[in-house]
Amino acid sequence: MVKYDALIHDRKFFEPAHIKERQELYKFTQAVKVETFLWDLELYGQLQRALGDQVVLKGGAAAQLFIPTERQRTSVDIDVIYLGTKDRLEEALTKIHKDFGEDEVYFKFNKHTPKNPKTILPLETYFVPIPAAINADSTSNIKVDFHLMESLDLEVREVENAAAFVIPLGFNPICLSPASLLGDKLLTLAQGSVGIPPDREDDIVKQLYDLEYLTKNVNSEDTSAMNLAMTTLFEREIAHRSEKVGLDQAHQDSIRLLERYSTVNSPKPDELARTATRNFRGNYEPKPFRSSMDWEVTAKRLQFLVRCIASNPEQALVNLKEADEIEARIELKGNERRIEIRQALSEDFVTLLRGDHRMETAKRLKNTSPERLLWEVLRPSRLSDIQSLITPRATSA
Repeated sequence: MVKYDALIHDRKFFEPAHIKERQELYKFTQAVKVETFLWDLELYGQLQRALGDQVVLKGGAAAQLFIPTERQRTSVDIDVIYLGTKDRLEEALTKIHKDFGEDEVYFKFNKHTPKNPKTILPLETYFVPIPAAINADSTSNIKVDFHLMESLDLEVREVENAAAFVIPLGFNPICLSPASLLGDKLLTLAQGSVGIPPDREDDIVKQLYDLEYLTKNVNSEDTSAMNLAMTTLFEREIAHRSEKVGLDQAHQDSIRLLERYSTVNSPKPDELARTATRNFRGNYEPKPFRSSMDWEVTAKRLQFLVRCIASNPEQALVNLKEADEIEARIELKGNERRIEIRQALSEDFVTLLRGDHRMETAKRLKNTSPERLLWEVLRPSRLSDIQSLITPRATSA
């Protein structure tokens, strides 16, 4: 028998009527995904209550706490940094199960050991069955990954008055800061080295979505915290892989992946990327859905950021904010001026192109928006050139 008085949040939040209300209010296609995200937050709250500051929330669930509630996506698992001993962890998980009544099925942390792990990271994975309100005849499992670390030098944030689209949180989550999350999630794009493998392509889009909002939640002063997270977590990851590569290789892998996602609005898209963005709509994204052009702009904007990190990491977020300001100035222009800017960027773009696909690429972007063209031509070394391309004529208009 489950003891629901152990819940941190009011039990009414876990009832079908409330879950469906949240689904309709925030325009999600699947109520079960809303319910799963609610349990993510409840279970992390239980972990934090049991383990205190020895646990730090990371991953998608943490990122949502820094995204406006109306645009938060759902999440189906929990990623936690754990700074204690394995014995202490087992004691805490057993206590949580006991607090809920030691039910034979629910709230029991079942350890999972993969048969053929791709890496041997210091990681403990558990699956936790939770009672399903939407699909009452089935049992849902929440996957919890504990990333074992002896110490944590990354920037951490305690989020007061936190809220998700499902509920106002009944505790103050301790999680990685937006800058630390940004550095961590950028590494997931390095497909081929330390990033998400090809057989999990759908997970890429979740990272792109979170990164888009996280980059708008940080300031230029957060560059050091972002770079520290990226280098620290990269070194941790690569230390447990047989094939050793440098961080520069990870940057190049990310640039290649983002190039694939910059084609999803074209007549000849990368099919894996296009399918992944469409799958994201039905599973995680609230309406209104982002357009294919939005995804292209996101991919190119993030590609610009990765190039900035690769070339001059200390200036990376400064450069990104300068590029965002250029885009904002373009968005404020009237239609005639936007046509002029698009033409200027098109001419500039053609001069940059190299290789056999030059004319094909130019044709594909011929009638696209000036914002899309802007992110296509931007490079860290060309910021001042692009500014001068737009600004003098803009001030005389």
